[in-house]
Amino acid sequence: MGLLSDQDRETVRARLAVIRHPVQILFFTQTIGAPESVYVTKRVIDELVSLNDHLSVEEVNLVLDRDRAAHYEIEHIPAIVLLRNNEDTRMRFLGAPAGYEFMSLIEAVVLAGTDDSGLSTNSRTLVTQYVTSPLDIRVFVTPTCPHCPRAVTLAHRLAVENPLIRAACVEATEFMDLAQRFNVTGVPKTVVNESIEILGALPEDQFVRMVVGAPDQDGDGQDLAP
Repeated sequence: MGLLSDQDRETVRARLAVIRHPVQILFFTQTIGAPESVYVTKRVIDELVSLNDHLSVEEVNLVLDRDRAAHYEIEHIPAIVLLRNNEDTRMRFLGAPAGYEFMSLIEAVVLAGTDDSGLSTNSRTLVTQYVTSPLDIRVFVTPTCPHCPRAVTLAHRLAVENPLIRAACVEATEFMDLAQRFNVTGVPKTVVNESIEILGALPEDQFVRMVVGAPDQDGDGQDLAP
């Protein structure tokens, strides 16, 4: 039996219908000693791939294919890397994309399979102006958080918009070492380059400004000097 009801399958199928490019899901796993979340992730991916002919999945063994894991900088399982036409979209998932994060995975797959980041014109301008060196974004989430997908999708939109940006959705309860390292006491929590911290699901303009280090705006909509 599938994870989704017939009605939900049709809803997801309709959302995926906008995809125009082949999307390859690299699923990082291992055969011995894998946590239960690996099997949950496999079921989620298999269900998703069955709903659109543009989607495919390739399993990559973290232990046996260390070079490939290192190429994508994957150190934990389960992990997902999304490719568009075999090119890295720089969107990542660490942990099972279950609960509310299933919607984040759907939106990420749509981003990988289309030609537009979906960011506003103002956000694109901020990214062009302020992103001049690599940005590594981690968005810590839990499956029961209804606000987390907003932060995850915004981070993924930024990754699609600019090749200097990489964004990962991190399931905090699965990777307690990372959650403790970045002092995650609530979600969503976004960490940029291990230094900038953003709490909560913010509106796009505010989120993008904080991620890229742009100044706030004054009441007239003009950028304040740093």
